[in-house]
Order: sequence, then C-alpha cells, then structure tokens
Amino acid sequence: MSPYFKVNDLAKFKATWKAAYEPFAHKDDCVHYAFTFNEDGTRAHCREAYTSAANVLQHLGDVDGPLKAVLAESAELVRLEASGPADELEKLKEGLGPLGCAFFTAEWGFRPTRPSMDRDTVCHLYPYFAIKAGKVEAFKKIWGDAYASTKANAETEKSHQYAFCFEEREDGTATALCREAYADAASVMLHVKNVGEPLGACLDPSIAELIRLEVHAPASEMAALKAGTEAIGTQEGTPQYFEIAWGFRNAV
Repeated sequence: MSPYFKVNDLAKFKATWKAAYEPFAHKDDCVHYAFTFNEDGTRAHCREAYTSAANVLQHLGDVDGPLKAVLAESAELVRLEASGPADELEKLKEGLGPLGCAFFTAEWGFRPTRPSMDRDTVCHLYPYFAIKAGKVEAFKKIWGDAYASTKANAETEKSHQYAFCFEEREDGTATALCREAYADAASVMLHVKNVGEPLGACLDPSIAELIRLEVHAPASEMAALKAGTEAIGTQEGTPQYFEIAWGFRNAV
C-alpha cells in the first residue's frame, strides 16, 4: 500500500506519525514500512507492505487515530495505491475504493531471502508506464521475456523485491508499475544497466511512455542516485526523490 500526502505542517505531520511508530502494532504482520519525504518537505509517502489484505486493513485500524489527526491538522491525502495479487486486492476494494485508491495487480515478481533491518536503508525505484491501447500484451511480453534474467541477477544486483503490477482499463490502455528495491545506489544503477534493452523496447512510442519515476532512498545514497537518474525525462518531468526518515524491514 502506498499513501501519498501533501504536507502543510511538516513538524506536526512528523510528530504525529513518529508517536504512532514507536508502539507499532502487529509489527510481525508487516513486510516493510518507511516514511519518506521530498526535498522541501511538502510531499510525504508511506512505503508499506503487508502479508495479506486482512493485515492491510488491520493496520489501517491500528493507525486510524493518527491518520485522522494528520488529515485534520497537517496534510492532505493526494494519492493512494494498493498493489498485490488479484484475489487479495478484491478484499481491499470495499474499504479503499471510496478513498480513490488505484489498484495495481501484481502479475509476476519475487522477494529474495533477506535479514531484518531495524533501520531501513533500501533504495526503492518506482517507474510508472502509460501503455497504449492494444499494446498491453506486447508490453508484458517484453518484460516477461526479461524476467528470468532479472531473477538470475537478484544477488548480483542486491535485490530486495521486484514485481510488475498493472492497472488495466476497458479501453485497452493500462498503467504499469514496477515495484523494485535494491541495497544501495550502485545496485540500482547496475539493474538499470542490465535492463537497458527491454526498457528501450517498451519505450517505443507505439507501446508505452514513462509517466513518472520515483526514487526512495536514505540520504547517504541520494547523491549517487541523482547522478544516475536526473537526466531521465518523464511525462511529469524529472524523477521525484524521497528521502527515508524512519522505517524498518522484517526478515524475508
């Protein structure tokens, strides 16, 4: 699940969520959780994942108080996304649909075995693609054909997660999200180099366009990530960078 906030009072927003973070309820049901912020502190993202739809809803109940507080006092919810297996997403639609949630169905992906991290230092890369009408299957074939190589490179690339997710529409268009994470900036850039061929193929103007590119990472890795990605253009402009403020990852 990915809620994005427009922050009006950064100090109050952080104080509310930090107070809720220390007694984190049902922590064992969470895969990873981190709050990230853009450079001027006007945008925040909670980068979170759970073992099931039931545990997503359980967490929403756990944070009902702080969520209502920030929406009343310090921020606006500007985007909400949920990604996961189709059968689990169905269980979320009744609760999250009224909030304008976008649902991305995960069609293939993996999480390598990794130890727990009390302080999350993983670098996330979120590219979003707008797929042209009638080209969804062509797009999926390009990345599906590249998947075996990506999975084989998981250790070299120090991968923590990788999954392609899709929001498909009745008019034959779709939005694709690659939900991926790596141990450090060097690993991110290695992966980008390794997938240069399928990336170039899918960005053929007749197939798809890059809508948005988000980079979420610790401060120590941000300069290297910017050097490697700032020249990438998207429909929404240059990449969006979010620095991790606090978070953890459970063992996989």
